[in-house]
Amino acid sequence: MTETTDSGQDAALRRGAAEFLGQVLGLEESPEYLADDLSPIKRDTNAGIFTIQLDSSVGPAAFLVYAYVLDRTGGDGRSGKELFDAGLQTLQQAARYETPGPRALAHTESGHYGYILATTPGTYRALLGESGTGDTLEATPRDLLSIQDAQRIRSEAAEALLETLKLANEQATQWLDAIRLSSQADDEGIDELLEFDERETELALYLLDEQSIGSLLQALNLLVATAQQSAASAIDPNEGGFAP
Repeated sequence: MTETTDSGQDAALRRGAAEFLGQVLGLEESPEYLADDLSPIKRDTNAGIFTIQLDSSVGPAAFLVYAYVLDRTGGDGRSGKELFDAGLQTLQQAARYETPGPRALAHTESGHYGYILATTPGTYRALLGESGTGDTLEATPRDLLSIQDAQRIRSEAAEALLETLKLANEQATQWLDAIRLSSQADDEGIDELLEFDERETELALYLLDEQSIGSLLQALNLLVATAQQSAASAIDPNEGGFAP
């Protein structure tokens, strides 16, 4: 991977990404203005990824612009055109099978360059006018659960959630350790902007989608709040109206 510069082809790639973004979203800002706001999160010899957050008709939304130098071959022996075709196919399959990851909104090939505009699944659904919440007055299997079923599921899900969180914390520790080693950062924190690889980009986009971990965050908030209240009650039985 090469370092990002603002000269020559890098500047042309960034400006083209800004022009494409503005055209697709119908933005009034100039390409120069948008180009300054594009943040590079990856840059290879013949490809790059830029990200930007904008106020859209559905609220604040994160967008990705995948940019390719079509006629240039990278270190892996593949041309930018091959990367463009493969990337577009991957994004289209993700939308078709509703798997995690960004969703393609538009793509184009112009001269030496190719571009794909993508966003989070939540923003993609909103832009298409889909709530994604399944609003309906009809009963669902979840609504028809008995109290016994609900208690059993609570217990089983809590056990599985605990094991998953332990594993996730271990993975997060390994990732942070690797970041510190690669950036030579100390224990006081990592201040430099990370340059993501493809899998980290997919993870970041997944986290940016409010629907991806909404239930997890709600569950953790409920668990922590209840645990704190129970701890306070154990110290003072009158606190919160609960007895130990």
